[in-house]
Amino acid sequence: MNAPIHDTALISISATPAAIAFNYEETRAWLEQELQQYDIVVTAETLAGSKKLATELNKLAAEISKRRKEAVAEVSAPIKDFDDKAKSLEQMCKDGRQRVLDQVKVFEDETRAQVLRVLVDERAAAWEALGVADEFRQSIVDDLVKLTGLTKTGKLSAALSNELNSRVQADKQLQQQTEMRLLHLENQSYKAGLAAPLSRAHVETFLFAPDDEYDQRLSALLDSERERERIAEERTRQRMAAEQRRAEEEAQRRAAVEVVTPEPEPVRQAHEPESTVQTPATEETAAEETFAFGALSDPAAAKVVKATAAQIEQAAIETSEEAPLTPIGIWQPAGLIAIVFNATVYRKD
Repeated sequence: MNAPIHDTALISISATPAAIAFNYEETRAWLEQELQQYDIVVTAETLAGSKKLATELNKLAAEISKRRKEAVAEVSAPIKDFDDKAKSLEQMCKDGRQRVLDQVKVFEDETRAQVLRVLVDERAAAWEALGVADEFRQSIVDDLVKLTGLTKTGKLSAALSNELNSRVQADKQLQQQTEMRLLHLENQSYKAGLAAPLSRAHVETFLFAPDDEYDQRLSALLDSERERERIAEERTRQRMAAEQRRAEEEAQRRAAVEVVTPEPEPVRQAHEPESTVQTPATEETAAEETFAFGALSDPAAAKVVKATAAQIEQAAIETSEEAPLTPIGIWQPAGLIAIVFNATVYRKD
């Protein structure tokens, strides 16, 4: 490419003022004198002459205008020619400038695109090296694109490389913070006294909040869940107590009916001795109580039954086997007495 043109001495323009010969003063003096004699009030006697003078003055004005235009056109011709040629040269310069700028833009666009490709590739490699999960690959690089972003060997400049690494590290730190919060969530739930731990779904709306806000909102959520479980357990206890009262009342009613209308004894044969041995109640029947069992996270939906402790635990174990990841609670009117998880019974001391 040739060196830019800096010398403007090549341009040479000279101008000679246009000269037009015009006996202006003489004509003006004559015209003023001629008009002065008609500077009177028009009467019937002077009407015809006034009209004639008006016509002559109009012809004179037209002649003066014609000669003025001819003279101006004559002296303006070289000026217009110069003006047209100068404008042509100006346009050549502007057109050349635009062609240069268009090529500059093409080069700069290609350079920025190359810088962006390298940034994207380097970011992907850094994410992979640090084990950043897809969910946390959030750093952007579009704003880092600069014409001076690459070295002569096509590598990122030191400044861009450092900034890119800083942003990828921020993604990794967010992932680690989130994993630690979710890891501690179960422990914090049990520490707060919850029967069932909170999950990510409970804290999703503030999972990525700053530490102070996260701790504050988590504490409020734990308090709310603890109160919800307390109310649910109280309702279960009340329902089980009501079931037990109804069962006792039903038993008493049946006993009263049996006393009032005892069943007739069978007629014994004369040779058949009267038995004095009574059939004892089985141990399972004697130990039956009112229980409830169901998902630990939803005590209000627990199933209320009459059974022995062994029977209710077996039923809970069978339920847990069908849903091994769901803790199963066992309640009596006094409250939670055991938890079955993955078919294993954990009794409350």
